Amino acid sequence: MIKQVVLLLLLLGARVGCASDYYVDCNNGSNGNAGTSPQLAWRTLLKAGISTFAPGDTINLKRDCTWNETLTPPSSGTSGAVIKIDSYGNGQPPHLTGYLPISAQWWQASGSPNVWAATLYSDTPGLTTVVQCGTRGFYCLTQAPSQIQYVRFGTVWGVAQGNLAGLSQDRDWWYDWTNNVLYVYSTGGNPATHYGNVAPIVLSGKSLVNINGVSWLEIQHLQLDWFDSYGVQVQSPAQGTSDHLWLANIVANSEVENGAVPLGFYVHPNGMPVDIHLYNTDANMNYSGYRFDGCAGGGCAFEIKNCRAYGNRAYGIVDNVQGAVSYDYCQPGRMRLAEDRLTLLEHNDVRRNVYDRIMTAGIAFAVSALIALHDHLLRR
Repeated sequence: MIKQVVLLLLLLGARVGCASDYYVDCNNGSNGNAGTSPQLAWRTLLKAGISTFAPGDTINLKRDCTWNETLTPPSSGTSGAVIKIDSYGNGQPPHLTGYLPISAQWWQASGSPNVWAATLYSDTPGLTTVVQCGTRGFYCLTQAPSQIQYVRFGTVWGVAQGNLAGLSQDRDWWYDWTNNVLYVYSTGGNPATHYGNVAPIVLSGKSLVNINGVSWLEIQHLQLDWFDSYGVQVQSPAQGTSDHLWLANIVANSEVENGAVPLGFYVHPNGMPVDIHLYNTDANMNYSGYRFDGCAGGGCAFEIKNCRAYGNRAYGIVDNVQGAVSYDYCQPGRMRLAEDRLTLLEHNDVRRNVYDRIMTAGIAFAVSALIALHDHLLRR
């Protein structure tokens, strides 16, 4: 009898300690659901970001879904039970983006000549001017944009104005953040028809994936694009260091020009994290693809393996962490490196160095030949 009671208690303890799976579906989910099955999925990343998860839990994001939201993991796992964020279903990876195309039905004449208006967010159900998305017509945005820095008209960026009266020519725009209304100037009628597409970057100044003071996480299979700050940012508040992270199979392609940002992957935690890994990642069309900062005095340990960084305006990788990063099979288009890392990183960028040496030898040979030819002609 005692053995049976002990066995029952052990089984009950194992059940309590079991990890849980949660699901987020942008089209068919509802934040009123339990989130514990694909049929009871949540709808928004915001819901996943304010929920509390236990070590070992997995948050599954539906493939072929797009969210105009940021993802902020709220909880830490443990060494024996990491928290995982991954995908489920078939199709393209879960898509986080600041790009919000506004179709023709959401534009209305504002009353000013050639000026059209679209309401980007509202708490009022049924408001007809609210931009909507998803197969059930839910609002795309779960929070109102506090600022917008860029609006794309077809393939051309518009010009921001300070107020409604400043709109005077095509592609002028102004965002009234107090009422969440975007105004644009269009001499050809409805802006979506005249320009082919109008899309504000609605996650301005934010990180699409923001890892802030949490540890023992595994995040993979995400597509991130159209951001003006950071694709993935790893940071630490005063109360804790972000460490023991595995970020894999993630693409962070900004496509937005914004000064010294955007950065595809920005790793700058406080303290001395020793277990941060980036595997099979791409960071293209940013200001810099990857940037590592912090680690005052050394002692950190980061790993980046199988990375690509092409078409970035400044650098593929910026390494400011005093030799803390180990590289393996990375293909950055251009590197900027601390002086004490130069020898090691040249070793890891063999193909670029071979190309540079061949070009240098070829140029030197051509110059020598021209000089010899010049001297020969002078002697004749």
